[in-house]
Amino acid sequence: MNKAEVDNYCDTLPVLDIQVPAEGVEIDMMLRPVEPEDGVAQYWPFYEACNPNELFGNMDFHFGGRGGKVKIKLTLDLSAVPERDLEFALSTGRKLDGLLALSPDFKHQFKANAKRVDGRYTQLNITVKDQDDKPDNFSFYWLCESVDGGMHFVSGDPNAKIDPL
Repeated sequence: MNKAEVDNYCDTLPVLDIQVPAEGVEIDMMLRPVEPEDGVAQYWPFYEACNPNELFGNMDFHFGGRGGKVKIKLTLDLSAVPERDLEFALSTGRKLDGLLALSPDFKHQFKANAKRVDGRYTQLNITVKDQDDKPDNFSFYWLCESVDGGMHFVSGDPNAKIDPL
């Protein structure tokens, strides 16, 4: 599955559409890494922790001029790669653990910090705030690495949108 195929697949799935209240919102999500096929990154199922049967393809955050922020606790579900010892990749001081930004100014809206659970960085705490009061479309990959080999694994996920108004 190449990037275009992954993007097309993500577009067929429901959008995680969040109306952000002024007091903010917190959600628990899961991410299930899958093995690359022929060296090509695949879609990694992304879903609410309480509902693993409904996958999301993209995210859309609506701030409605109210401010607020979205806090996402994202946990790795390693059930599809049981032989791998994966964890979220740590960034080099950019506060973008577990994310590989593909669009400019990404770091102004998203902060992501990996947290250790049972000795491994398998939880990612993401905070999304609208900093510029303008609509933004962001493209990024989820980024993990194998603990034993240091090899990186990436998904082909999603395009995130921020709508401040």
